[in-house]
Amino acid sequence: MEEPIVIGKDKFRISEDETAKRELRVVKVHDDVIQVQEEVHGIIALVGASSSVNIKKDELKNLIKVAKEEFGWADICE
Repeated sequence: MEEPIVIGKDKFRISEDETAKRELRVVKVHDDVIQVQEEVHGIIALVGASSSVNIKKDELKNLIKVAKEEFGWADICE
């Protein structure tokens, strides 16, 4: 698997004295499969049966750009 490409980063306050850091990354898993990874540091993660990724509009634009330019998916959003 290739190194992930960062498509979004931000920080947000979760308490008076703690700030969480978030990084959204994408990696090509196979020719027709990409994986979006959200990594959050600074808060306790809850474990569950499902997983989701929050993606901002500019991060989605970056994701599409990476998929086209880095992974060769030229037919996206035609």
